[in-house]
Amino acid sequence: MSLRFDFEDGGTKSMKTNTITRREGLVGAGAATATVGIGTDADAATADAVTFDQTNIKWNTLEGIEHVWYHVLNVDPEAKVVDLLLKFSANQKIILHRHHADYSTFIIQGELRLYDERGELTEIRPTASFVEKSGGGAPHTEGGGDIDCIAWFSNRGTDGMIYEILGPNKETVATLGLQEFKALWEAQETPVQPYIPG
Repeated sequence: MSLRFDFEDGGTKSMKTNTITRREGLVGAGAATATVGIGTDADAATADAVTFDQTNIKWNTLEGIEHVWYHVLNVDPEAKVVDLLLKFSANQKIILHRHHADYSTFIIQGELRLYDERGELTEIRPTASFVEKSGGGAPHTEGGGDIDCIAWFSNRGTDGMIYEILGPNKETVATLGLQEFKALWEAQETPVQPYIPG
């Protein structure tokens, strides 16, 4: 299996761009976090309180990996850190894979559902949950809950393989490491930058 990177400004696939304005995005994330924090039933919350404004995020895809979009936030080769946003389709599962780097996640929108290699649900990470895990865990799949899940992933501690993509017999079909993420980061459209008023 080969991976091809498709970007919004060219390539074989065209994606609708969703984005986040800094102020509205932070307000939306804060409202979602507050909803979880005070224990309000998420179903009773308004759509604005549980969806993250993606207006300024330029989502990208990897050919051969369905139901997930990425936006690389930063790659620091010296610190061996790759930070990215991932968006998982609602009620879908991505391809079987294994994490080879230590990582942490923070769920910005929706919930991240994790499944073992047999497809059994093993964990649900709700909005505003923060998790740290060591690399080298069991193969698994993951996906969004009833709405698309948006999560921040911080991978750290390796300049080698970060994700190992697996086939139906758990054979390695592709790998993504620090250098691949650095290339993706450099190739993607420049993200929205902060500005100083006046």
